[in-house]
Amino acid sequence: MIAYLELLNQWAKKFETTSDVLFKIQAAQEAIICLNQHQLPKSNLPLLSFSERDIFSNFALMPLDDDLAMFRQEIITTFGLWHIPNQQWLMDLHHFISGRSVLEIMAGNAVISAGLRQLNDQVASTDNFDWRGQDILAPEPWTYVEQEDALKSVKQRTFDVLILSWAPDTQNIDWQVLTALRSKGFTGDFIVIGEQNGVTNSPDFWQNAILSEPEILNQNHQPFDTIKDAVWLVK
Repeated sequence: MIAYLELLNQWAKKFETTSDVLFKIQAAQEAIICLNQHQLPKSNLPLLSFSERDIFSNFALMPLDDDLAMFRQEIITTFGLWHIPNQQWLMDLHHFISGRSVLEIMAGNAVISAGLRQLNDQVASTDNFDWRGQDILAPEPWTYVEQEDALKSVKQRTFDVLILSWAPDTQNIDWQVLTALRSKGFTGDFIVIGEQNGVTNSPDFWQNAILSEPEILNQNHQPFDTIKDAVWLVK
């Protein structure tokens, strides 16, 4: 990550007089610095890519576009984060929760749970950590996470709001979770963050989920690369 941040620093110097380009570079820089300090970026990242029209008008943007496209993978391998919340979005989520009890499953390094706990929300956070040794060698949670299977958590715990972000598309545990919620007559809110019929969650889940896309949970959550993830309420 130090090498990647230095690369961005070099690009910032090259485009220091081009405000719209510099804005993208600085947003990526600031996000990395915040995450390295276990802090969330203040606001949503802008779209870090450039259009074909932009590149054809300035071919110097082509290698920069390639380097900015590496941003998510750098975040994954360095911080173990596939989804990057921001402080404004977290506050929207906090207001949506409105004092209710929360369970975050498959929490990973639990940046959402950590942020909500700082806002004094009542949050339980679980993960079985079966992703260790993949893109990042060892989990480094920002807050306490209990090692527990997602389905067990849903079946045995009591909660009003369930949060699942960036579930893998290689297994259908998300569909099993939704089936369990329906079986137990869950009347709370199931929040899923992911790309519909894309790189997150199973085909079974997307085919059977009843989805809505609440404005309050998406107004400060916008895609920053080619992955068009969103925040969904699921029934």
